Amino acid sequence: ATMAVTFASHFSTTAAVSSSEAAPNVAISKSSFTPLTVSSNVVVGKNVHKVTLDFPSRTDVLGMRTAGMLMVEGPKRDGSGTVARPYTPVSRNDTPGRVELVVKDYPDVGNVSSHICAAKAGDKLSVKGCFDKIEVKPNKWKKVGMLAGGSGITPCLQVAEELLSSPDDATEITLIFFNRTPDDIFLKSHIDSLASRSGGRFTVHYCVDEPSPSWDGLTGYVTPAMVSAHLPPPSSDNMIMVCGPPPMYKAVCGPKVFKKGKPPSQGAVTGVLGEMGYGADGVFKF
Repeated sequence: ATMAVTFASHFSTTAAVSSSEAAPNVAISKSSFTPLTVSSNVVVGKNVHKVTLDFPSRTDVLGMRTAGMLMVEGPKRDGSGTVARPYTPVSRNDTPGRVELVVKDYPDVGNVSSHICAAKAGDKLSVKGCFDKIEVKPNKWKKVGMLAGGSGITPCLQVAEELLSSPDDATEITLIFFNRTPDDIFLKSHIDSLASRSGGRFTVHYCVDEPSPSWDGLTGYVTPAMVSAHLPPPSSDNMIMVCGPPPMYKAVCGPKVFKKGKPPSQGAVTGVLGEMGYGADGVFKF
């Protein structure tokens, strides 16, 4: 699952680069891994770390387009070599000098996530990218619904922040964020701040499997009733975005299709969304 988020200034607009200024240098490459230096690693939630990576130069930028991702390399837990996993920044694409990843560790299970979360200041993490997922631009859709499970929140936040930062955009965005317990919810203050400053354009619902006695949000798994109550209906003007662990994809929209040596394809829309009439042009699986 995608497990990173970048904090930067929000609702800012990118200043146009004058013709007399050179475009900033892009810090990383799509063709090979670039070692970036860890400058800090702070615990920000239950098994969740905010890890800041410094670019080689303070004026370098990430060079990301929304929606996009980068790859981080790390050792396999069994010692049999290395593996790379995708992570999604939710930064302004012109943030200079650094990228901040918020990564959820899965103790005793994760490979790259555990490698990132164990990194100390001065260590190096190898990064490659950036790679495009789906083009996001103002008013491409009238309404966007998002179903995010755990660390799958990050690409959804990237899309929301991109649209909310555009003064010309009028897209209505609704997010349902799924976690096991209320204590497992992370980035809540950040998400709530985005919603409160959105002028009603960004609505968030939290859903947990195991509610506490005081819990007043949604509970359980994705159902047709939940989707119809909170998310936009099937329409050529609307888009539903899904990101979460494999069982969530299977139940909600069907899995992506993986073939060796090729990027994953979207695959057919099945599960809850397929049963409700959502088609391949109205669902995107991160």
